[in-house]
Amino acid sequence: MPAGDGLTAEHAEAIGQAYELIESAQGELYPDEVEEAAGRIGQPEWWDVQVLLHFARSLAVIHSGRDDSAHVRTMLDVAVALDDPALLALALAVSAGRRVSAQRPLDLSESAASPLVQAAVLLDDDGGPVVHRVAALIEVALVAHALGLWEIALEQYERTHEALDGDHDPRWRATARRQRTVLYVNRVELLLDWVCAEAMIGDWAGAAARAAATLPGSRDAVAPDWPPSWVRQFDGHLFLLAAIAGREFEGGPPDPAVEALGAAIRAARADDSGRAAILARGLADRFGLSVPQHTWLLTLQLASREPGAAAAARFADELVRLRWNDRQVRMSSMRDAIAVERGRREHDQLRREIITDHLTGLANRRGYHAYLTALLETGPATGVGDYAAMMIDVDKFKQVNDQFGHDVGDLVLARIAGILSANVRPIDLAARLGGDEFVVILAEVQPGVSQGRAQAILEAVRDHPWHDVAAGLSVSISVGLHHGGREELPTLLGDADRHLYRAKNEGRSRVATG
Repeated sequence: MPAGDGLTAEHAEAIGQAYELIESAQGELYPDEVEEAAGRIGQPEWWDVQVLLHFARSLAVIHSGRDDSAHVRTMLDVAVALDDPALLALALAVSAGRRVSAQRPLDLSESAASPLVQAAVLLDDDGGPVVHRVAALIEVALVAHALGLWEIALEQYERTHEALDGDHDPRWRATARRQRTVLYVNRVELLLDWVCAEAMIGDWAGAAARAAATLPGSRDAVAPDWPPSWVRQFDGHLFLLAAIAGREFEGGPPDPAVEALGAAIRAARADDSGRAAILARGLADRFGLSVPQHTWLLTLQLASREPGAAAAARFADELVRLRWNDRQVRMSSMRDAIAVERGRREHDQLRREIITDHLTGLANRRGYHAYLTALLETGPATGVGDYAAMMIDVDKFKQVNDQFGHDVGDLVLARIAGILSANVRPIDLAARLGGDEFVVILAEVQPGVSQGRAQAILEAVRDHPWHDVAAGLSVSISVGLHHGGREELPTLLGDADRHLYRAKNEGRSRVATG
């Protein structure tokens, strides 16, 4: 069983349960039932599970006809704090989807484009459990579909298929099977919507070609565990695709209204608009199952071509053409926005790589100087305290390398980096300057606090279970600490270095300060 993600069996099981609840929250359970079930899943500190549970709550609330914005905001807040690309993409896509479906005009600050673009680019990262990535890809595709960006939606479904095919982790087998079912159903619905829109602009040949390419093997996806309602809807969509493609469909009997629409479509393809209008008349209000938006609109368009309604039909056709052209513009704009965001993110990643030490993940010397520069450019200090610099050196590190080897030495540096990271805040800095030299900058801190933090770091290194790294290994550090105001930042490191020298001369494994 893969263990690279560090999840315990219980944690992985909770993720699977959360995805089951997400499925049940979409019309099967009431919000209070979802809330009760969510309280039994996982642990509060498993933030990835909490993101999924907030998603389930939002789905239950919105399916009950109520506002789920509070749940979506919480989902997004937790995902941002967690900093998992796939779950952040999922939360952003859900947020974008709610903006699309809002029952009121959106102002510019509420545009769905920005979170959708961010979500799509975040999914360039492929780390973490595959079920998170798949869930996010499906949600991005759903939003792109709702916006009429079918090409982008289809790309997301293709990426979803690749992700599911490429993962064989037994922990996610049940969840992945359910996600694959959603993928099949959503993809066919997307393609039906798309070909109906093509038919509406008169491109029956293009619609037929796309529909014909969709049909082979699609019915084979239906499995015995599919809900009967899903099978009926899936078969109905395939039936209409077959009608547009001019093919016969060998699935189950369709909904009567869907069957009539199929006949109307075949009549329209044969240039018998009068018969198509008669067959389509009143169908839009009689569908016994959900149909995509453009399937419904195509039904209305076919019905409008009755004899004597030529003017109305021409007016409707012109509106359809304008709508299609607008879609093309939005499609191009979205692709441009994704490319810009991808470039920006790649630039940020490159910058992070330039200022990050690859062995420890801490800032390197460039990162240290960038941190100081940013602090000095922010103007006068407004915090409650001054600054402290710690120069840290591993005691007798050469002996560690000589006795245990450089691989163990690298592990020692990485472990110390982890200890430093655990003892700094987001406004502080921990950096590796090179070799076994580290620096910590504590921002807006009182002298007593910085002294206590330095001592805590020293003791954490000394008490670390180094025997897990190598039998007989013990490690200690020496720390030089200097405290001062923001204006002294450029010289703090030199002062701390002098105190470090004194700590080593006085016997090592101690904190020296001035």
